[in-house]
Amino acid sequence: MVACDAEESTFEPGEPEPSPQPTAMPDAEPDPQPEGPHGIDSFDFACVDADWAPGACEAGQGETHESRGAQHIDEAEPIAYDLTPPVADNHRGTWARWGEYESLPPQRWLHNLEHGGMTLLYHPCAPAEMVDELREIARARGDEYRWILTPYADLPTAIAVVGWEWRYQAECVNADEINAFFDQRYRMAPEDVASDGRYDEGWLGR
Repeated sequence: MVACDAEESTFEPGEPEPSPQPTAMPDAEPDPQPEGPHGIDSFDFACVDADWAPGACEAGQGETHESRGAQHIDEAEPIAYDLTPPVADNHRGTWARWGEYESLPPQRWLHNLEHGGMTLLYHPCAPAEMVDELREIARARGDEYRWILTPYADLPTAIAVVGWEWRYQAECVNADEINAFFDQRYRMAPEDVASDGRYDEGWLGR
């Protein structure tokens, strides 16, 4: 796989940039779920650093990275990413059910991003209040809004919000910034698929 050079920019809430509208795509026949939690895509999302704490609460930063691909990779083949967290790359054929997860690997939620959804990530050691704030922001969007909420191991900041080819990262939860990012990047993806995926290992609800 040849990685494209990333174009980085600072996120500034405001009017969305011109972007090609997504094309509605029929739901593909999903591949079967692997046996056991995540199968080959197992990750340790536990907090392993008791001394971890969020950094100073300042304005979040947004950046864009061109897609590295959008291929559906067979369940038996490992997938590695050169961005942490990734924003647009190859993934599994079965996308995830929308909502909150105890843990969900990027191999799944990247497919959800390709369908126009948004993924909210938090450091495994983030305080419960921070996770509660992210959950409330997502739920406030309504029952039909396409979102995923999950911890992410090795997240370089306390939180991140990811849309196809874009990510926003911050050390605290700023609802105004996150909602502005939602408004700019939601459904700005190659496919416009609202339906739930069949993958639901670790699903906690919406």
